[in-house]
Amino acid sequence: MEKKHSSDLHPGLLPPGTVVGPWCVQAWAGRGVHGAVYRAVPVEQESAAPVALKLAMLPRDPRFAREAELLSRIRHPGVPRLWEQGDWRHPGGTLLPYLVMDWVEGIPLYDWVQQHPPSSRQVSQVLAQLARILQALHAQGIVHRDVKGDNVLVRRSEGSAVLMDFGSGSHPGAATLTTQTLPPGTPAYRSPEAQMFSLRFVHEPEARYVAGPADDLYSLGVTAYRLATGEYPEFGEPFRDEVGQWQLKAVAPPSPHALNPRIDERLSALILRMLSVRPEERGSALELAGALEPLASCKGDEASQQEGVESAQHLRRPARLKSLSLWLASAAAVGMVLIMGSWWTVARPPGKESFALLKVDDSHAKDGGTAGLGDAGTATSAEAFPPSPARQMLADDKLPEPLQGQARPDAKGRCAHNRQVALNGGCWGPLPLNGERCEGLNGQMFKGTCYVPILSSSRQPTSNPTREP
Repeated sequence: MEKKHSSDLHPGLLPPGTVVGPWCVQAWAGRGVHGAVYRAVPVEQESAAPVALKLAMLPRDPRFAREAELLSRIRHPGVPRLWEQGDWRHPGGTLLPYLVMDWVEGIPLYDWVQQHPPSSRQVSQVLAQLARILQALHAQGIVHRDVKGDNVLVRRSEGSAVLMDFGSGSHPGAATLTTQTLPPGTPAYRSPEAQMFSLRFVHEPEARYVAGPADDLYSLGVTAYRLATGEYPEFGEPFRDEVGQWQLKAVAPPSPHALNPRIDERLSALILRMLSVRPEERGSALELAGALEPLASCKGDEASQQEGVESAQHLRRPARLKSLSLWLASAAAVGMVLIMGSWWTVARPPGKESFALLKVDDSHAKDGGTAGLGDAGTATSAEAFPPSPARQMLADDKLPEPLQGQARPDAKGRCAHNRQVALNGGCWGPLPLNGERCEGLNGQMFKGTCYVPILSSSRQPTSNPTREP
């Protein structure tokens, strides 16, 4: 295997044969906002069992030390084991942190549903496994903060679930790495209490929301709802109470059983429980696992359940996020466009890229977001740059439709920021994201690129969101 050492090496596009510490890259596996993942083996041991090597995109990225600390505290079959952490000196002289973990031979959760439509019992089994993983995390005070289908793999061998990507996680005593009100995460999966916190403290930039176990359970509920119905759950409208405090109207989404009658009614009720507006009503991961496991072990009439989620999972394009989530997702997208704009040219793996494209201001090393293992760890092709199955599946040749309240280009067809794109009468933020991450920001896939709507600055997300709380 030919080894390449050049100052032109891009950390997001290392070719096979590149040596990182004691590891030799075999194949590119995927990339997220902050890290790229490769299948690797020990140097000069090409036939050895592979590992997942996650390499930072930015020098001295503190997320990697935090993720290593989290993984070192966990011993659970549903969490990849950390084997090593270190710093790789790029041929150009820059030090980039890396992590080495178990290679998980698996399929992203929503892709698994597409390829092997499970029964209601099998859905219960996967959710019970994820609840047990969260139970183990929460018992140590660890909060994942980005539970979603994109960060769950289903092992090809036995069909068990693995929770990936701890780059957004937190543990007791962990330092704050972000400057935003909300911690890292995906807007569509944020709990109501987190979203309301951001509304209530919109004029207090020093306020920080502290995510807890109930936030992980809500995110698992959104994941379960999408798994069972192919849609995101609806939010109630925020409103001000008699003392002017922002509140959220408790509107229960349609039950998964109502949208997909093949889903067991007991499972449907548990999913709605996870989506409760009141965090105390969600219970604990221990309680949830205890309620799901009997459903997972009860085979019932398997013949009638075998197409359990098939009717819902040819996946209909997920429902558009409602007003509050749309506003928050679009705000997050604006930040991502600005942060990621400097390396947008490396969004497409093929081609020769220069490491100079990563010359980003170090201040961005503390922005929110998630690392790239969860959306990358499943590619098993030996191709250097395999295409993303999720992107292939969700890519759409139809022009994205502008939404109500979206910013529009001016008379000359230009948008407010030079990194925004005027397309089909709306202003969009192009992002190098796969289908799941794109949907989480209310974006639309078009010809392999995610376009996120930019809301007009004059548009209010609710009846009066800019008033002082």
